[in-house]
Amino acid sequence: MNWSTKLTIALLPIVFAVLQMGCDSRVAVKPLDDPKANGIKPVQLTDANFQTEVIESDIPVLVDMWAPWCGPCIEMKPTLRLVTEQLTGQAKIAELNIDENPFIKEKYGIDRYPTLLIFRDGEEVDRLIGKRTEGELIEALSSFPSLSIEAEDDMRSKAKHD
Repeated sequence: MNWSTKLTIALLPIVFAVLQMGCDSRVAVKPLDDPKANGIKPVQLTDANFQTEVIESDIPVLVDMWAPWCGPCIEMKPTLRLVTEQLTGQAKIAELNIDENPFIKEKYGIDRYPTLLIFRDGEEVDRLIGKRTEGELIEALSSFPSLSIEAEDDMRSKAKHD
């Protein structure tokens, strides 16, 4: 085996890892809209409102750290809208454009996209890297008592009506 073949074989895992992580180009992609989301959208965060919307929130917050040039970030937009609709009042879903808000990006060491941070009581409690499904996001947020308590209340309410 010659040196170029050995080099190609050695680089394949690195290439696959980069491709799997997602964003590898800075070409803007138009967001995809999902008609099932009924117009409910995540909270738009900035460096200026991050403290109020996330750190001081009374409910768990899922923050999508995204970039307009990141294909997987844009592909997740409809999923985030659906999760926002499902968890309204139980958890807050928010988006932060890292190109426009460098302070928060640096503060939390965001270097891969999309990065999803979950906050509770003002503290980061979980971090998800890469494109995720609706089910994965719901599952990541379901470990919080405020979500399970509301679900139990709904079940009790339904049982009373049956």
